[in-house]
Amino acid sequence: MRKPFATTLLLLALLIPALAACGGQQTAQPTAAPAATTESSAAPTAAPAATEAATSAPSAGGETIKVGLVTDVGKINDGTFNQYAYEGLVRAEEELGIEIAYIETQAPTDYDKNLQQFADQGFNLIIGVGFLMGDAVKAAAERNPNINYAIVDFAYDPALPNVRGIVFAEDEAGYLAGVLAASMTQSGTIAAVGGVEIPPVQKFLLGYENGAKSVNPDVDVKKVYIDSFTDRARGAEAARSFIAEGADVIFGAGGQTGSGGIQAAAQDGVFVIGVDQDEFVTTFQNGSAPGADKIISSAIKRVDVAVLTVIQEVVDGTFEGGTEVFNAANEGVGLASFNQAEATIPQEAKDRVETALTGLADGSVTTGVQLP
Repeated sequence: MRKPFATTLLLLALLIPALAACGGQQTAQPTAAPAATTESSAAPTAAPAATEAATSAPSAGGETIKVGLVTDVGKINDGTFNQYAYEGLVRAEEELGIEIAYIETQAPTDYDKNLQQFADQGFNLIIGVGFLMGDAVKAAAERNPNINYAIVDFAYDPALPNVRGIVFAEDEAGYLAGVLAASMTQSGTIAAVGGVEIPPVQKFLLGYENGAKSVNPDVDVKKVYIDSFTDRARGAEAARSFIAEGADVIFGAGGQTGSGGIQAAAQDGVFVIGVDQDEFVTTFQNGSAPGADKIISSAIKRVDVAVLTVIQEVVDGTFEGGTEVFNAANEGVGLASFNQAEATIPQEAKDRVETALTGLADGSVTTGVQLP
């Protein structure tokens, strides 16, 4: 990988323990987070007590800016995109002196009321996490035109004046994962365990397939979509099924479902690739979990940076509706470090990934992914 990007990811790995979403040994359970709500109908969780930095906090109409985060179904310590969004929120609290709160959604039917809770309490920015919240965020923004909103993994056409859509080039991250997988397979068969078949997940899996075939057109790429982002058992079952069919590298791109898949595969001795965050740090607990030596990288989406960016714009008074794309060119996507698997990855594979990353960033390489 390019040294600047790898350095950025290394610094992230070193900084993560300082974030409220992670413990000193980087377990998946946040230690400095406000207590999570146990039911989606509960009031938003109160933010931690203000630090000294908050005494000079930015204000809106003389009051401290308040930012609320509504997760997709799942937890803020899920090891993937909900957690990354939460980490961006915590960074904003620490660096910008804002007030924060979050709600962990229990079911999709709770999206509307969770968003409205923050609106009713006068929050200045409300962030929804996930493509599936698209309709709910739009409805909330139209009901509350004086409140700013942001949504991860969704963009509106036409744009809404008070909503920032945050989207990522998942196909580029998946493409890099595919290049790595095809460079590592001995059997000529690789696989991917996806979550719900929505555009971000489709882009990951199709990019993975195309990246692999750029290395070896004859590689057999098996993939499945599972209609849940939280079913680790079904993810594990799918991964073991692929192993039985000869797959020796498995990519998990489906929240906890994908994480369950790669965890099971790694414990069975198969190379795996994570998604969204560096799952060596989260799912494999910084190398202390079984199979940690088998995770060769993760296809990363810098959701934390995106969340911090949009909050900074609210603080600065420069927030505007529209869409912002994070891709290889602005280091919004890429691959994580090789971690404990570093010595097992041939230099030729590393060089292929580096070449692909450089090409995606400068436009000389395209993923060829086009959704219907």
